[in-house]
Amino acid sequence: MLGVVIDFESTSEPKYIQLYRYLKSEIENATIPPFEKLPSVRMLSQTLKVSKVTVENAYNQLQLEGYIESRAKSGYFVMQLGNHDLMIKRPYAYKTTSSGFVRETAKPYNSDGAEASTFNFTQWRKVVNRVLEYDTEQLLSYGDVKGELMLRTEIAKFVRHTRGVACEPEQIVIGAGIQYLFGLIATMFRRDHGIIAFEHPGFSKGMNVFEDYGYERAKIPLESDGIDIKALEASNAKVVYVSPSHQYPMGGVMGIKKRLQLLEWASKSKGYIIEDDYDSLLRYDGMPVPALQGLKDGEHVIYVGSFSKLLIPALRISFMVIPRSLNDEFKRVISRYSQSVSKIEQLALARYMAEGAFERHIRRIKKTYGKKNQLLLETFKAINSRWLSLVGKGSGLHVILRLDKSVNRDVFISACEAVGILLEPVVGDNDRIVVFSYSGILDDQMMEVVKTMCHTAEASAQCSK
Repeated sequence: MLGVVIDFESTSEPKYIQLYRYLKSEIENATIPPFEKLPSVRMLSQTLKVSKVTVENAYNQLQLEGYIESRAKSGYFVMQLGNHDLMIKRPYAYKTTSSGFVRETAKPYNSDGAEASTFNFTQWRKVVNRVLEYDTEQLLSYGDVKGELMLRTEIAKFVRHTRGVACEPEQIVIGAGIQYLFGLIATMFRRDHGIIAFEHPGFSKGMNVFEDYGYERAKIPLESDGIDIKALEASNAKVVYVSPSHQYPMGGVMGIKKRLQLLEWASKSKGYIIEDDYDSLLRYDGMPVPALQGLKDGEHVIYVGSFSKLLIPALRISFMVIPRSLNDEFKRVISRYSQSVSKIEQLALARYMAEGAFERHIRRIKKTYGKKNQLLLETFKAINSRWLSLVGKGSGLHVILRLDKSVNRDVFISACEAVGILLEPVVGDNDRIVVFSYSGILDDQMMEVVKTMCHTAEASAQCSK
């Protein structure tokens, strides 16, 4: 291990990412065997002539993804990953190329929207105008039921480049929101699968779609590293919904071992995994975790993504990647429907991505929301309320809040909603926690908003007496 030599100057990629990639590859190939102890941070930094921070960041990312574990007073050790045949087969890149929506409301806050400063409306208007000027012929037809080829091509390039998703444009389907796409999936599987498994707690609006289509829902509990595989096997479900890179709502990350076990379950049971890549790009303490679909060949994974959180809520464009094994069955389903997204918006987004504006936008909002997330953490720490506390550090655009046991959760949520602070009760066995989406809160509102929630929690506790 200490004989490794990495040419850090061969690329402009940060050194910690180069070291992370190298160690990850060695672990996946079993060159560094399971249970082996890695060199200490100090020793490896001296050997490679890099800073301790470089080694720490590489180790932290490997630990986040489940490749290694940290043992108190012992150091870092390689985890047992399981079936190595399911490891990543295709390279993927994280590097980007060079090339606050506020609703009208009388309420003082708009917590679940977007901050207006995060989106360049002038630039978007110019893109839309170019579509109206140069793409008029395309606007005179209804277009492809799967979505415009230009947009599907750009999405295929983007998810391959940023998420390690392997797909071609013909596998991609565009839809107006995740729930619309779930409706298509529910229709496709309804004849053969009567049970849908969901993480518990999980995405309630997704569950609602499948229940409306007559599915029986199997609630699969979460473990520290993701969904409980044994409980999934016992459920007899052949389709399961997961959000492995940023579990909603609890925010956890599914480790590599659990991902391999889940893929093995799908292969053995001839089942399918719906991977919701919710908020995966908005990590503030390391790199985004690669998509589950990028493991093996993705033949048992339906990958789902959305632009609503990354751009503005009013832009209702989502997409999914259909495995080739489902191509014929999906053609049968989608032929019965019309495309649900405006052709103008599809072509505008395609141009926006092709011109490099979308990747620049992602880099910008990561900085903005990263600072906002840190401000939120500091504000809760400063107030230190006994009635309301923050759970974890948070990533993406929401955090989990825990209420004191004396607080009436329903009263608290209703009172906050009245002033534009939208909270969602966690669908699970714990009625003390709620989801707080903070993306639309301005920085200079943060202290006021947190104080309002804490005072409301205290008042709600008094109401319950």
